[in-house]
Amino acid sequence: MSSIKAATSNWCLHARVLSLFLLLTLLLPATRSSAQYDDDYISYDDFYQSLAPYGQWIEDPQYGYVWSPGVDGEFRPYYTNGYWVMTEYGNTWISEYPWGWACFHYGRWTYDEYYGWLWLPGNNWGPAWVNWRAGDGFYGWAPLGPDYRYGSSVTAYNCPDDWWVFIPPQYIYSNQYYRYWNGPRGNNRIISNTVIVNNTFDNGNVRYITGPHIAQVRQVTGNPVQVFKVRNSRSLNTRVHNDVVRMYRPAEIRTTSRLRSEPTTPPNVVTAPRPVRQPQAVNTNPDAVPPFRSTINEQNNNREITPGTNINRTATPTRTIRRTDTNPYEWDVTRPVKQETTPRTDNPRSQPRSNQQPAPVRPQPTQQPAQQPQPAAPAPTRTVRESQPAPAAPQPAQRPGGRR
Repeated sequence: MSSIKAATSNWCLHARVLSLFLLLTLLLPATRSSAQYDDDYISYDDFYQSLAPYGQWIEDPQYGYVWSPGVDGEFRPYYTNGYWVMTEYGNTWISEYPWGWACFHYGRWTYDEYYGWLWLPGNNWGPAWVNWRAGDGFYGWAPLGPDYRYGSSVTAYNCPDDWWVFIPPQYIYSNQYYRYWNGPRGNNRIISNTVIVNNTFDNGNVRYITGPHIAQVRQVTGNPVQVFKVRNSRSLNTRVHNDVVRMYRPAEIRTTSRLRSEPTTPPNVVTAPRPVRQPQAVNTNPDAVPPFRSTINEQNNNREITPGTNINRTATPTRTIRRTDTNPYEWDVTRPVKQETTPRTDNPRSQPRSNQQPAPVRPQPTQQPAQQPQPAAPAPTRTVRESQPAPAAPQPAQRPGGRR
């Protein structure tokens, strides 16, 4: 009897140990998953550090820390070095800037005549924080300014008229859409003949502005619309392959640092020489440089740059994604492009291609050496025959550099 009780006791002990082991096995993956989630979040300090090499952080009394990108006078948010694609979140902006993952999917933009374009950090990810208009044979978009709040009505949002970019609908997903924008002239008339596209996507926490729906674009253009899937990436550079867009999209943006509870300060931040004003009209002169940016550029030229600490370097745009001419839905990865030194024309194809090699110069026929003049002879004994072939005609002069 005692042996039976001992066996029963041992069985119960083994059962308890086994149950405890199974319980720990079930709990460990959940704990590891939670730790992995914590590793995926970023803070405003990550914004400050990541964007510092490409611009200047400014401390403004009204908006806090704002960022001035080191770009030329032609820069416009959601216009320069990027293009639109349709994803499951709606119209999504694909930026070719190394800092585009942050400034075109978080926060807001504003324009000040003294500072130029400024970016204000934000917490919530979106396919593109812009407002959309449609009608009169145009699609148009404009960046959302600091006055727009998350979840607010897009129909009540107003911005300067020259913030809008209007193009014909059939070119909305072309990588050369900028060829079909006539600039801000005529925006007043187009705005009065268009309406706000009040399409949003609500995931329960944040309401995204999607722009024209797939069916609306298909109906207006008569063309099929490819829908890309957005996937998270640990790389800061956005990549498009087949029907997938991979971009850096942290799940959570915190206003505090990873290691400290108090807010952090951007590296080498400067105090705003003057307060940032309410959104203003854009200076459309491509050669004009905002006074603040001109001062920063002059300071950079007069000081030695230490690698890893300079925060005012102008980044060379990298066109990591480019559509092919043969199929509008095929993509290829190209090499970084050189910074444009001259304003872009309306027709980029009118410019000579940088990789076009001049055609080889055709070899010229060997010219016979000129004969020494012979002394005159009596007419009856003339040795030069009239039937000999005439000397070769001189070849036309070659163009400098060979024939193109």
